[in-house]
Amino acid sequence: MTRRGVMKGISGIAALSMSNATIADAQAALTDPLPSDPHTADTYRSIVDAIIPRTPQLEAELGPEHVPGGLDAELEKFLIWDFNHFQEIRSEMVTEKVESETGLSMPTALFEFDLDLGGLGSPLDALLDLADLTLLDLLDLGLNPDALEDHLDFGAVDSIDVGFADLDTSTEGIANFEITVDSDGEQYHQVLQNYPYAPVFTFAFDVVAAEFLAKGKNEEPPAPNEKFPAGGTFTRLAPEDRLRCLWTIVDGGAVDDLDELLSPMLPDVGILKYVVMAVNGLHGFGYYTEWSGYGSTKAEMPNDREMEVPAGEVQSRTQTDYPGPAPGYAANWRHAVPGGFKDPKAKNLNLPDDLAGDDVIDGLGGGSQ
Repeated sequence: MTRRGVMKGISGIAALSMSNATIADAQAALTDPLPSDPHTADTYRSIVDAIIPRTPQLEAELGPEHVPGGLDAELEKFLIWDFNHFQEIRSEMVTEKVESETGLSMPTALFEFDLDLGGLGSPLDALLDLADLTLLDLLDLGLNPDALEDHLDFGAVDSIDVGFADLDTSTEGIANFEITVDSDGEQYHQVLQNYPYAPVFTFAFDVVAAEFLAKGKNEEPPAPNEKFPAGGTFTRLAPEDRLRCLWTIVDGGAVDDLDELLSPMLPDVGILKYVVMAVNGLHGFGYYTEWSGYGSTKAEMPNDREMEVPAGEVQSRTQTDYPGPAPGYAANWRHAVPGGFKDPKAKNLNLPDDLAGDDVIDGLGGGSQ
């Protein structure tokens, strides 16, 4: 087939220029304690902004505490932390062999890749090289190469390199990974326990978004977004289209259609379906709990986090008028909604004569509780 004469992939620098924003704007979200490359941060920021946007229109009706959105609570850091702790990879389960007799071991190749966007033309060319595919292969897979090339862009990223850090398969323990992202002339390097799913997922989202646009499933035209200048194709979708795009992973066949393109980056492409479901749930967990009150310790392990914001000033608590731990609240939680969660009458409980089952706690007197 004939290749287009001019590569239409938009470089990260060009994208930043088009949006009238600078890489410094993107880096504003990269402060400690959760350093991340700009592409990763902006991609999750775009998801957070689509799911829990600021709502100034509620101020007059409900008060100023209902205005802050997910970005005000830095939920993108909550998502990044959680996805980077998504799956424990044990060193003793990793092998240099491509296949094992038991099928239980995981070959190192599953967790290593190097995507270089600097010298192969378009982002699609670089991705095809990584996946060892050709444009004809894409046609055989039912994909439209020209449309994908028009839309696929990884934003400010110049390259990403993921691999093990000092892997020793003879010892037991959580494997360490090394990730290096070159972005707009800056290099972001981290060594993390477990596979760095958070940044890798964002590349998958850009590929899914390109396919989403190639199939014309968007309802609004894509455009560079000055709020997320380092992001790629995904961040240029309109907010509701971002959510529609993510849902194609669950119920649109995106995982099946793009399996061979995404496989070099993800140990199991099917995990993306769980990621999309988790994205919805994690927003609730992060926004409506005390997480935003942990301040500089929010990216520590859970046991090491400490409340740095006064109890009643945590975002979620100001919205619910919860003062923080106080006598009576634990017993009264079911009645937080006026008129809701009324206690049923005892005669209507229809309890079994034998309460043995989930209601029984062994070791506390030996009887039913």
